[in-house]
Amino acid sequence: MKKRIASMALVSALVMGALAGCSNQAPTSTSQPNESSTAQSTLPESEPADSGEFSPADAGNVTLRFAWWGSDARHEATLKAMDLYMKLYPNVTIEGEYQGYDGYQQKLMTQFAGGTEPDLMQLDYYWNPEWKGQENLFVDMANTPFVNLSQFQKSAIDDYMTVNGKVIGLPMNSSGFGVMINKAFFDKHSIPVDTVWTWEDMIEAGGKINKENPGDHLLAIESGTTTGGICPFILNAYVYSRYGHYWADENGKIIASKEELTNAFDILQQLFVSGTAQPLGEASLFTGQMEQNPKWINGEIGFTVDWTATVGKYKASLPEGQFAVGKPPFAKNGDNQDIRLVAGMGLGVSARSKNVEVATHFANWLMSDPDASLLMGTQRSVPNNFQAFKALVDAGAISEEITQMLDWAETAPAAPVPLIEFNSEVGDIAKDICEQVVYGQLTPEQAADRFLADVQAKMDTVR
Repeated sequence: MKKRIASMALVSALVMGALAGCSNQAPTSTSQPNESSTAQSTLPESEPADSGEFSPADAGNVTLRFAWWGSDARHEATLKAMDLYMKLYPNVTIEGEYQGYDGYQQKLMTQFAGGTEPDLMQLDYYWNPEWKGQENLFVDMANTPFVNLSQFQKSAIDDYMTVNGKVIGLPMNSSGFGVMINKAFFDKHSIPVDTVWTWEDMIEAGGKINKENPGDHLLAIESGTTTGGICPFILNAYVYSRYGHYWADENGKIIASKEELTNAFDILQQLFVSGTAQPLGEASLFTGQMEQNPKWINGEIGFTVDWTATVGKYKASLPEGQFAVGKPPFAKNGDNQDIRLVAGMGLGVSARSKNVEVATHFANWLMSDPDASLLMGTQRSVPNNFQAFKALVDAGAISEEITQMLDWAETAPAAPVPLIEFNSEVGDIAKDICEQVVYGQLTPEQAADRFLADVQAKMDTVR
């Protein structure tokens, strides 16, 4: 409950606070704050980090490597911010190493193992369990003169960026989960854009649509990674929505029953057998890049599920006025309709960097400087840093879609997912079982038995 309240405070402080009291210019959103969120949303005074007498300009010629994942729009925005920093400090060269999400974690882990990691890197909080015991690989952001942590939401630091008491990165964003809608598809099939789906209704409507129009699919979702795709989408979201708990607890024990898991795997199988979901082999060609899926672009996909950090790329992929957002699906007769809300994307600095001071200075600048924030925009959802967030609010740069999704998540935030579920070894086993269900190699009941045995055995070795 403590972390759930913290999540509510996170968006209340950022979204409601800045929109209600920190801006002289109204943002594009029409969302209005409620009394409770306004009351708790006062932002602290801006305080520059105490950098002493250090300046990157005095460091001599410096070259930094900066790695991140994302879309082309995120790459372009980040490169522009890097260019601004290099104009401010001509002696500093920053080399970008960027790609899609798929394969990023594996590459980063390999680099760390070989001592060839970049100076700065974008992190995902899902990986925090795998940094335990290795947290000293990162600069502790709580113990550097170049960072002012009071300018970030405390719950984001505590809940998402801290490993074994060490702050391994600066929170880059606050992001809510939801549905990315292709309005052309919805108009074609006379579906109201504001539909809030249950999985059961999705399967009924999607099956009918696909039967009448075999090339059309209501949903597209890829096989995915440990942190996204079919397995987390069903085993996290469906079990939580239907039964009020995730499939594992924070102690690394499976708490979902065989019946609960069987029901979840049955829903997963029905999504694909009915034609509601695009065939997995096709959709998985666009892992982390669903906006490039030709069926999405051509109006043959109704929606996908993703985070506010990705709103920009989906919106840009469709003609003007053809994009919308919605609440994520929930289970019919389920226990709740809570929505996930995280501040889970971080910016870390390698403690082995030859230029730790400059790298840390750049990290803080990138997250807090108003001009940098305007260049970065909302390509990683809204920034978690108060000063950067205020700059976007004052510029009217936060879209209505992002504000709406964050408002939904803030109103009913889901409890944090136990991170053991996102351990890569655990996730690989779960993903394999889910794929076998989709391809008809396991029945839902067989999958539940396999899951209870194999996943628990692996969790016992990694927790």
